[in-house]
Amino acid sequence: MHIAALAAVVLTLTSCKPAERSSDPNARVGGSLTSMDYEPTDTFVRPVYVNGLGGDIAGTGGSTVLSAISLPQRWHPGLTVNVRWRRCARGTFYVPGVPQNEGCRWVEKDVPVHPYTYVGRTWLHIFADDEVLVIPSMKGPNHPDYPGAEFPYKNFNDGRGIGRDD
Repeated sequence: MHIAALAAVVLTLTSCKPAERSSDPNARVGGSLTSMDYEPTDTFVRPVYVNGLGGDIAGTGGSTVLSAISLPQRWHPGLTVNVRWRRCARGTFYVPGVPQNEGCRWVEKDVPVHPYTYVGRTWLHIFADDEVLVIPSMKGPNHPDYPGAEFPYKNFNDGRGIGRDD
């Protein structure tokens, strides 16, 4: 009985080692994609697409997973993704498939991908000036060694006097 239990433990431990990297130069790795909106006003970003996938809202933190993303297993200079998003004024209703809504504007750009060795999650930072960072990382914005910005803070109640005490 003890030998069977020991064998089960050994099999479990050996199956938990990290996957070996493929020698195939075209190998890809998948992971989750989280988009964050740093525009300090009460506008919102919805939808967000990366390489044509996604479609959800850009939030203010790590709990909102936009979609999955596939990246080359190995980063290389010149690696970019296409990011497309729509920024709308508060109170504007987003209607999928409608090219223009009053109070909204589309932005699209090819964005360089930050160098990476391993991908745990990919973070998409959308700033007020329409600058974008795409950072695949094993660390998140709350980690001191994360190479991008911290989580954004957006209070949609500030304009109504219901905000955080400063």
